[in-house]
Amino acid sequence: MYMDADRQIKTAVQLATLISMLSIGSLMMIMPLGPDFVRELDMPADRIGYLAGAATLAAALGSALSAAWLDRFERKPVLLALLVLRFVLLGACAGASDAHQLTWLFVLSAFVAGPLGAVLMASLLDLIPPAERGRQLARLAMGFSLAAIVVTPLALELARWLGWRAPMLGIAAVGLALAFGCHILFPSPQPHPRPPGALRPLLRSPLCLGALALVALQMFSHFLLVPHFSAFFQFNLGFAREHIGVLYLCGGLASLAAVRLGGSWIDRGHARRLVLSSSGLLALITLLGFALLVPLPLLLVFSLFMALSTLRTSSTTTVAASIPAPHQRAAFMALHGSVSNVAAGLGSLASAAYLGTAADGELTGFEHLAGFHVVLTLTAGATLLLLLAALRRHGHLPTPTTTSRA
Repeated sequence: MYMDADRQIKTAVQLATLISMLSIGSLMMIMPLGPDFVRELDMPADRIGYLAGAATLAAALGSALSAAWLDRFERKPVLLALLVLRFVLLGACAGASDAHQLTWLFVLSAFVAGPLGAVLMASLLDLIPPAERGRQLARLAMGFSLAAIVVTPLALELARWLGWRAPMLGIAAVGLALAFGCHILFPSPQPHPRPPGALRPLLRSPLCLGALALVALQMFSHFLLVPHFSAFFQFNLGFAREHIGVLYLCGGLASLAAVRLGGSWIDRGHARRLVLSSSGLLALITLLGFALLVPLPLLLVFSLFMALSTLRTSSTTTVAASIPAPHQRAAFMALHGSVSNVAAGLGSLASAAYLGTAADGELTGFEHLAGFHVVLTLTAGATLLLLLAALRRHGHLPTPTTTSRA
């Protein structure tokens, strides 16, 4: 099917956003479905957290092990194969007869999700001109927010009405339909030279190592707080349980608006301004709302926190995407995904080890973690400014655009 360049990019980004939404949503839903596994599969309640943690580490391991070979093949065939395998394994989870089978199948599906995300991102980088990546990759970043707003609530409703197997089968069926859609509609990126040894030069590159260190710092700090927000809001701040869903919905909607704005700023050459504003405001909101507990509306504080965090993450990904050469893109994105997942897991573990529970059920130590998050946020902002300066010296940053495609 013939499409002009604009249409190809638009179609690829739309398909990639849907894939990202489904893949992330399938990981997000596993913790809220935990009580269902306890009741129907006799899974010990304390193993629910391990299931989510094992899936995160499996995605990181899959990315790391695949980094050396992903760039050796044409993008589209690898993308289609990984898509089918990812959602077949997820669908197989619905047939699990006990907790052990479910754990192994779900962890295997997460293992495939790592390289799938890397190839998907590399395919988009092959298709999107550098001067338009800010806006286009911002649309891809919406997949995370859409997973929280759309996929996870729908999965929970399906499980409530039809049992926990229904969301597994539903997401798998939609994922396989998307694979068929990609076979027909996803454009094949232009082939590029594939010299051997794409991974080793990346691991020796100060720019690459600096970007990966920055990603690790951001994800570690983010997951110091995020896994514990619901408990902190309810037990420490007295926020009503029945309003938690509305709170997260507002946070997701704010994130959607933020990434659209941030992508346009980057394409227009305002990356430095975006870094300064997002990092500074995120540190301020965290300090006031969670470290000092200034009496501000929680809906406002949480929505700003989620929006600014998403804006920072998407802008960092866009800036870092200019580092690898075409034949290194899948390897770089695999390393990026691996570091991101490991850092998120370490942040969750570190915060869980530090926090305590008071006799009345309140979390103790959360304010200290929030203060540490502020320090790490400012450090990450300064690091990103240094990375931008280094990229500018090496000619990696694209020329700003004054117009944008529809």
